[in-house]
Parts: sequence; C-alpha cells; structure tokens
Amino acid sequence: MHCRTEYTPLPSDSMLTDASRPPCGPCPETCGGSSVSHFYSTVQPFAPLKEAKVQKRDSCGGGSSAVHSKARCALKGRCVRHGGDRFQVEVGYSAELIAVFKTVPSRSYDPATKMWNFSLEDYCHLMKEVKELSSVTLAPLEGMDAASQVPSSNSVTTSPTLKTLLKTCSGWQKPSAIVKGKCVLISRSRFEVDIGYDAEMIGVFKQMGSRNYDMKTRKWSFLLEDYPRLMGAIQSLPSIEAEPLPKPVIQTFAAQLGATTTCAADIPDADLSAVDSKIVAGLMPFQREGVNFAISREGRLLLADDMGLGKTIQAICIAAYYQKEWPLLVVTPSSVRFTWAEAFHRWLPSLSPGSTNVIVTGKDSLTSGLINIVSFDLLSKMDKQLKETFQVIIVDESHFLKNIKTARCRAAMPLLKAAKRVILLSGTPALSRPAELYTQIAAVRPSFFPQFHSFGLRYCDAKKMPWGWDYSRSSNLGELKLLLEESIMIRRLKSEVLSQLPAKQRTVVVVAPEGINAKTKAVLAAATKEMAKGYKTKQEEKEALLLFYNRTAEAKIRSVIEYILDLLESGREKFLVFAHHKIVLDAISEELEKKRVGYIRIDGSTPSAERQALCQNFQVSEKLCVAVLSITAANMGVTLSSADLVVFAELFWNPGVLIQAEDRAHRIGQTSSVSIHYLVAKGTADVFLWPMIQEKIKVLGAAGLSETNFSETAEATDYFIKDPRQKTIYDLFQKTFADDGDDLDEALCMEAVDACQNPDLGCAGQSAEDSCSESPQLCMLYRCLQEPLHR
Repeated sequence: MHCRTEYTPLPSDSMLTDASRPPCGPCPETCGGSSVSHFYSTVQPFAPLKEAKVQKRDSCGGGSSAVHSKARCALKGRCVRHGGDRFQVEVGYSAELIAVFKTVPSRSYDPATKMWNFSLEDYCHLMKEVKELSSVTLAPLEGMDAASQVPSSNSVTTSPTLKTLLKTCSGWQKPSAIVKGKCVLISRSRFEVDIGYDAEMIGVFKQMGSRNYDMKTRKWSFLLEDYPRLMGAIQSLPSIEAEPLPKPVIQTFAAQLGATTTCAADIPDADLSAVDSKIVAGLMPFQREGVNFAISREGRLLLADDMGLGKTIQAICIAAYYQKEWPLLVVTPSSVRFTWAEAFHRWLPSLSPGSTNVIVTGKDSLTSGLINIVSFDLLSKMDKQLKETFQVIIVDESHFLKNIKTARCRAAMPLLKAAKRVILLSGTPALSRPAELYTQIAAVRPSFFPQFHSFGLRYCDAKKMPWGWDYSRSSNLGELKLLLEESIMIRRLKSEVLSQLPAKQRTVVVVAPEGINAKTKAVLAAATKEMAKGYKTKQEEKEALLLFYNRTAEAKIRSVIEYILDLLESGREKFLVFAHHKIVLDAISEELEKKRVGYIRIDGSTPSAERQALCQNFQVSEKLCVAVLSITAANMGVTLSSADLVVFAELFWNPGVLIQAEDRAHRIGQTSSVSIHYLVAKGTADVFLWPMIQEKIKVLGAAGLSETNFSETAEATDYFIKDPRQKTIYDLFQKTFADDGDDLDEALCMEAVDACQNPDLGCAGQSAEDSCSESPQLCMLYRCLQEPLHR
C-alpha cells in the first residue's frame, strides 16, 4: 500500500503567477469572497502542525496508529555536530520538514552541502516539532537521548530563550525584500507591525490568535507572547523584512514575551529600618513609592518627578539605604550645593557635623568627606581627582549632561558607569528631543544602547544627510516611554499626586555669596562679627542692620542670577522672582535681556495703569517666562496664578509682606501646589533677618494672627480651606545655620527696621555718620561696609 502525504508547501512570490497572485484589497480582514480569501482558505500555509498531523494519519491508511504509520512512511535522517555551538540535520528532502526548519530563528542553509544547521539552543525545540511529523524520523545527536532532551507539551521550557530572541535583533535585513516594516511596542502587553501590504504576510497575521487590525491606522497588533512565533514566520518569507523590537525592549519585557518564567509583579515595600526614622517618616506615599522603585532597580534609576514633588528627599533616602557603600558623591548645579548639604543634615540627623564636604574650588579634595558635593563645572576641572571611584552617586538636574561633547558630561560619564548606584534627578529629562535622553540612559544602563547611532535610528528618526547624520527628530516615542518606565525611570506629575500635596510648599535654598574678592569677604565677615556683639541703643542696631542688609543685596546678586539661570535651563516655564533692592532687580532684568528670556517687571516706578496689562500678558503669553517683582511694590493687587513657583531673591523683615507676595501665585484659579523658594546666604545679613522673622511670626501666632486670617496686615490666604498637611510660614523660618547665641532682640530689631522705608544707607532723622560719633562699634561697622563690593 502506497503512503500518500497530503501537504501543500508554502508558496513563494516566484511560485505565484499573475493569475494566482492575490490582488491587494483595502482591508485584509474583510475581503469577503475575493481571491485573497479563497487563496488563504485553501492554502493556510501556517496551519498548526497538529492539524497537519491528523490529515497525514488519515491519508496513510485506515486505522493505522501514529507509531505504525511513522514506522512505515518515515523519511530517516540524523543530527550531527556542526562547529562548537551548532548542529546540522542530514536528511533527504521533505517539504513538511523544511516548513518546520523555517520556524527556527537560528536556522541557516548551506547551498554547498544542501543541509540546514541550527543553534544548539534550538535543539530541543526542533526535535519536539519533528517528533510531531509522521513522515520524518531524526536520530538524536551523539550522546544525547532524543526522548529525554525533548520537553513535553506541557513544559514551560518550550518558550523561546531570551538569548534566542536577542539573536533576532541582528541579521534581520533582507536585501531582496520587497515589503519592509518594523515592530513597535505600543503597550506593556502588545506590539504592532507597521508594514506595507502583502497577501502572504496577511496570511501569517491571521494565524495569530491575538491579532487585532486597526481600521484607522491600518496596522496589525498582537500580544507580546506571539512575538517569537510571528517573527519566526516573517523571517521565513524572503520578500518580507520587518525590523524587530530592540534588544533593550526584549530584555525588559522578557516575561511578557515568554522568554522567562517570572512575570513582573508589584514593587514591594523596601525595608528601610536601617535608614534614619526622620526621613522615612517624612516621605509622602508617592515618595515612598519612588524609593521602593529605586531599590527594586538596585539603586540605578532616573527619578523624573515634576518640580516640587520632593526629588531631593527621595534621593537622600535612597542613598541612605546604601550608606554602607559610601562615600557618596553629589553632582549638582553650583547654586544649590549648600542647599544639598543642609538637606542631608536636616533629614539624616545621625550624620556627624563634619561629614559633608562642599567643594568650593578646584583645589579642594573631592574625597575628604563622607558626603562630597560638587558642581558640574568644578567636576570637569578636577581631572586628577577623578581617578577615584564612588559606589553611590547622585546627579541633580541630570539633564545638564544632555550633550556628550561638553566637558561636564565627559567628566561625569566614566564615574557614573563605574558606580554601583546611580541616582539621576531631573524634572525635565529631555527638554526638546529624545537625543538629549541618551546620556542619561547610558549613565544608568550602559548596556541598553552601547552606541548612540542605534538609539538615534530607533528613537531620533535619524537621517543620513550630505554633511552627516541628523538626529534632531523623534520617532517611536511611545515605545521609548514604555521602555524607560518599565526599566529605569519613574515620573509623577503634580496633577497626579495633587491630593497628597499642601497648597504651598516652602523651601530654603542656601546659597553662598560668590563673585566677590577676598577683601569684600573680609568686609562681610567683619560686619557679621560686629553685629553679633550687640549694640547699646536701638538706633545703633537699626542702622547697623540696614547697612548690612544693603551690602547683602549686592553680595547675593551673582548667586541669585545663577539660581535663576539654573531654573531656566531646567525647563521651568513660568515663575516669579521677588527682590527688594533696585540693584538686584536691575541685575536680574539685565541678565534676562542678555539671555533673551521674555519677562515682565513691576516695581515702584511702574505706573498703576500698566500693571494690570503686564499681569494679563504674563498670564496668557507663553513667551513670558519670568516676572521680576518688587517685594513692596508688587505684593498686592497683582494676580499671576499662571506660575506655580515663587523665588525670593531677598528676605524682608515683615513676614506679612512675604505672605502677600507668595499669594501673587497662590490665588483663585491656581490649580497646582505652589512651590516657594527662599534664597538665604550664609555670612550675610540673612543670618540675622532669618531668626528675627522667626521670632515675629511666633509673636503673631501667639496673638492669633495666623497666615490664614492675616487680614489687617496682609491679604488673606483663605481662598483655600486650611489643610492639615499645610506647614505654616513659622515652620519654614526655623534656624538652619545660625547659632543660638546669634539671636537678636525681636522687638528691638523690628522697631528699628520697620521704621526705615528708604532702601538707601541710613534712615531719615539721623545719618550713619552721626551715629559713628555716638558708637565706636557702629563706626567700625560703617567703615567696613563703606568698602565697595566687587562682583
């Protein structure tokens, strides 16, 4: 009896004549009774192998068993070693067997020997598929038992290995391909194939149970678990070329692809019992989630929370979890170096006083402290010290590293790649295009994209131009976002966690007077010393503080401007800057004009008729980024709620005025939590104003004049219901760097300073020179402060 095998081989383009080739239709799923539908209803080239097996058994005659049929009809062959990590199948021709070969990703055909060879990793999979064929029998590799090596149909090891899937990412190009496209991740569980029309390929798509066709985009999508099977089928079609998912995507979503047996689970709460209880208790729920995410990623992440969501406290907590691996390096913009030092001691009270090392000059040691804080620019100038490696590194405003050609990036990248824990902080990780993200991704996961070009081709829509490659565009941004969120990045917007935030969030930003020479520093130091000694009369103390206050304004200018420029570079869209002295307002305005930044300015010289127009323009114009405002002239009657950040370049002795100024942004119509930054400089009059304001707030609080009913001296802030999470301004004005012995008599200072409204030196009624004749101590201070300040 003759054994007949009914098998229709997969037709190639060369086999299809004009008459048999299916015509293109508008929608492959709804072709009705067209020739395309008829063709695939009869051919079904990728029908499941088990169905084919049933047909072959029936055709082999009567009630013969599968074993008996295979014994009588089988084509025999064997597997032999082929190199170190491959094997070859020596067997005669069988169209059915060739179809199985083409489903193996590692297949290779040798035209000279007319034999197929495969990776040893695919041995078990291939032998299992061949075992399902009644017409073919293969002897196993020498030393290996076919039965023991082939997994059962219920075994999880039938899934493709991760290594096998990664191999599909290379060598996928087909020079002879007619139809080309690519696979793109569209969700955590699905991918789509963006490709032109081909009838043979549509037949492959229809074999996938998870297929879905989008009528609007005309693209097919599938579950990730179907990706290995689909790619294997597409690779067997010589006229079709589909760019696979990138290696980082396959590695990150291996569980969904079936390449691993473990699936992604919810991130568990990290054990923070070894971390200072103060910082753990201070974490909001979403901040605790950020810490958990970081620890689940073994301390390598990009923390991309929106500004004002507490990236600093999260970073300190994460770093403290790995405190056994310190010394710690913190790389930050120059304007906030001392703010970081204060934050570490505030949140980690167990630290010794001398544990922080703030780098001020390039000659300072980069490794002398347990916590070493350095600016980007100084880091790039400390080449000789960069040989030292740090196991834990925090980079604040990590988008400063966006350009790999800059000195700051070249200095930082080797340190970051060598570190065990890398904590990048940025509210705007990519300001304008995906190319700016590459260095940050490379710092956290160097293995993702070892070369920028592969990243540029996939996500920057790279184009070859006459002058070179252009990476300025963007492509596949949805996939990039999914990849980052699943692997290294956590990002929350204010709108997403607004219910956990107070209406106002006040922050002390400690800055240092910079850009002044040694003589000027000595003048400020002498003034501080004289102020600390105290004065005999109210008048002396009043004039001394006013002199010091004016000189402080000049000394802070450079630090204030640097901080504002850092905010602009960080991508802040709109914010308010308050100052008291004209010299500070002028310096800020000049710098904004120099940088061509749109701004408005309202001070005592601004006519009342123009103020409303300026405010309205700021509210609606995207080109106006900064409002430069006088604390006393623009602290009431002004609405600027389009901004959610308020910066105080200078302090003011009346806290009611400060509250009024805060409320320019904290108004009806404000839909976000308002961040308020007070810039405070060490070694200046701020040291004395700070506790003075603290004491006055304490007096007002005792009198029942809280900031929510401050109606007599400030505009009320009761546009919002009192929130128990809302800290009062008194909570902010806690001394962070002044010694207990530096406190001034609150009543004396307030009476002295409030009496003077003229920002110039001295007060009406008595000049500083007259006071010198009464007090040698004040005279000495006056002479010190008369020395010119050099910026």
